[in-house]
Amino acid sequence: MCCRYFILFLFCACLRYAYGETAIAGCVIDHTGQPMDFVSVAVSPASSPKTFLSSTLTDANGHYRFTTTCDSDSLILTASGLEIAPAIIRIPNKPGIYDIVADNKAIELKEVVVKSKKIYSQGDTINYNVASFLSQNDQALADVLKKMPGITVAESGQVSYQGKPIKNFYIEGLDLMKGHYGIATNNIDPNNIATVQVLENHQDIKALKGLRPEEQASINIRLKEGVKGVFNLIATLGGGYGDDMLWNNSAIATYFKRNSQFLATYKGNNTGEDLSQELYSFDNDYSRTSNITNMSIPSAPGIDKRFYYYNRSHSATFNNVYRVGDSGEFGINAAYLNDRDSRRSYSSTANRLPDGSQNIVDELMDGLSKTNKAYGDLTYLNNGDTRYLKEQLKFDWFSTDADSRIMAGADNISQATKTESFRLFNKFHMTNRSSEYRGYEIYSTINLEKRPHSLSVSPNLFPDLILGDALRQSVDYRDLSTENRIGLLSAFRIGNVTLHPTFFLNYTRNSLTSELPDFNNDLCLDNLNTGVKAEIAWRNRKFDISLHLPIGYKFFKLDNRLSDIATDKNRVRVEPQLDLSYKINSSHNLSVKSSLNYSTPSIQNLYSNNILTSYRQLSAYDVVGLFEGLNLYNTLSYNFKNVLAMSFARVDLSWGRQQPDVLYGAYYDGLVEHVISQRTNETSDMFSAAIRGSQGFDWRRLKIGLSATYSHYDSPLLVQNSILRYSGDSFGLNGDISLTPFKWLSVSYEGKYYQSASRQNGFDRMPWIRTLTNSASLDFTLPWGISIGASLYHYYNNFNDGDKSFILLNAEASYAIRRFTFTLTCDNLLNRKDYVYSNRTALTETNSIYNIRPRSVLLKVRFRIL
Repeated sequence: MCCRYFILFLFCACLRYAYGETAIAGCVIDHTGQPMDFVSVAVSPASSPKTFLSSTLTDANGHYRFTTTCDSDSLILTASGLEIAPAIIRIPNKPGIYDIVADNKAIELKEVVVKSKKIYSQGDTINYNVASFLSQNDQALADVLKKMPGITVAESGQVSYQGKPIKNFYIEGLDLMKGHYGIATNNIDPNNIATVQVLENHQDIKALKGLRPEEQASINIRLKEGVKGVFNLIATLGGGYGDDMLWNNSAIATYFKRNSQFLATYKGNNTGEDLSQELYSFDNDYSRTSNITNMSIPSAPGIDKRFYYYNRSHSATFNNVYRVGDSGEFGINAAYLNDRDSRRSYSSTANRLPDGSQNIVDELMDGLSKTNKAYGDLTYLNNGDTRYLKEQLKFDWFSTDADSRIMAGADNISQATKTESFRLFNKFHMTNRSSEYRGYEIYSTINLEKRPHSLSVSPNLFPDLILGDALRQSVDYRDLSTENRIGLLSAFRIGNVTLHPTFFLNYTRNSLTSELPDFNNDLCLDNLNTGVKAEIAWRNRKFDISLHLPIGYKFFKLDNRLSDIATDKNRVRVEPQLDLSYKINSSHNLSVKSSLNYSTPSIQNLYSNNILTSYRQLSAYDVVGLFEGLNLYNTLSYNFKNVLAMSFARVDLSWGRQQPDVLYGAYYDGLVEHVISQRTNETSDMFSAAIRGSQGFDWRRLKIGLSATYSHYDSPLLVQNSILRYSGDSFGLNGDISLTPFKWLSVSYEGKYYQSASRQNGFDRMPWIRTLTNSASLDFTLPWGISIGASLYHYYNNFNDGDKSFILLNAEASYAIRRFTFTLTCDNLLNRKDYVYSNRTALTETNSIYNIRPRSVLLKVRFRIL
């Protein structure tokens, strides 16, 4: 340890001499000498103690390190946290090792009432005191996150800060969920949480701190002391009646310690609760394949899913992480889902043709699908100060069997489909930092996927092309892809300018085979992209400018193995990207992004023999050979925050242009449809603007959120073998309010307004479509552990025939005694049977009637077993 401190001291001295910066390091310990992790350490000039120059958090061993520039003769170091008394020491403005001794014992205050701040900041960390936002009826962490200014939670469970999705979700500094954090936000009891920390500019790779800025924030959950090291098991049993017997059961097991964490769940219901959303992964390891042929089923209406979802679902998840050594961790994540979904709807779809007329298709659909899904992840991570190593292995599998009946005109059509998907994914990431600006980084991924799927249809709607009364389409789609790069952290540094060169090699091999009577395909597409990328960065305390200049050799080859014809293209491409960030001050930040890239074709758009992509759609592409498209994107963003005032705001302006070589469209012939393609020189432009604001108040726990969006597009469209242009405008306004006017009353409201209209060139603009969604809830807390709640949902659509408004009303009553909570709910009190809605996308209008769940009553008992 002494040798390590001596080397670090020499390094700090050299850095001070070379660049005029003061490098400060040390350890935060308690009075017994034990290190204290996740403590905020901030530095201020002695002449202005309230001005923070820099800050950081201690690691698992209590160590901290940062650099600062200041003309003051001495500095003040402050160590603070929720569970320690602030510790302040004065040091000379010289590089060195400075240990801080803090007291982690509770401080007893006599005859003083202490009121915790709802939100406060420590350097780049914003702390939300959960107790200040918690209501008695909040069942999960997500319920509390929605009330916090600056934080939003999407219906999928994805958490965003200042309008941008978070990068990592930690619990006590450990990444337990590995991207599947919806399981945690929907199942962790908010009463067990002390603080939600937003880590701004959080570089999760310690070896890259100070070298590479991070735009996405991360979230860390700090638990209450009494929860750590305690095994909790909570169960819920529920039964009731709607049109049939209802059930809703669950079990949640948690165990959180400093060196290990465990979260396991089981859930099962037929009450419309969607269990698949919790299993979504919010990392960037996406699937490379998708279905080419699909069964037509009713599309989801724009209301809360639990109102129309006729399901029988079961899910089980297992999540475990162990700390290994000083900076390592090993994680195991697994999940399984079994789901049965039935749907029934009527829809009328009108597609506008080039002459202004419409092709109208009426469909009455009744479908049933059964899905099984599983995933498993093994992750080893070592995140040291100078070396980072991550090895992750993922396996995904799902299987779907579905069938449906469709009445379309005079035709009674039956469909059946089956899909299986197998995926194996491996990620390796290593960073080694040998000095302040020297080191290397290696990143490599391998993705293997196989997706066989089939569609059977009766009767045959294409007798002129395919003989037989029934059709069966089978498809096998495979993907082998790898992304690799190796680079230097900094080849050289002159002042504030650094050069970061990287060699990259990316390769993808897609294969597609399909069988349909008289029409078969057997294709293989190879895509190689290799070259060198230079990142030139200039950074200081205010500006962060980086220019990415990748120069790559692209080679792609299409092999049609049935015709024994192969075509290929190769070329050298430069795809620049510019990122600029200007930190006006601690409250205001401005950023600009601009990028240019070339898109390459997908094998899904290159087959020349027909594939039955739906019961009434055949697809084949007339364009022969390979092609590219050009894309240009530009974004200007402004961020504002005032933590003390609980004010957050963001403005985004973006403009994009796409110049595809090939357009894809449709040829309509009554009920049936053919997908077509054609080369073009047309361009597509889109402009969008978004303003988001969030304001918290100490008064009555009031939180107000508001956002407004506008977009305009002007694009080409291929219809009936003719290229036409259309333009459109849309405007949206969203607002949310949460309020606790009295201790016994909580109120929440969320409203969404949207309007859009499009116009085909040469014709008048089509009428505006306007939709409005309002949802409000009231929760009353009565004596003796009794609470009563009601929720109202209102939907308005000006395109609907007849009643343009639709209302749903729910009620709930609960009674808590000791470890038990009894809850009685009644959904759809007005017993509405159908939901009528209309929509327009581009030049396509849809009017639908969707069956929703009837009035139901459910009694649930939630109790703590351990």
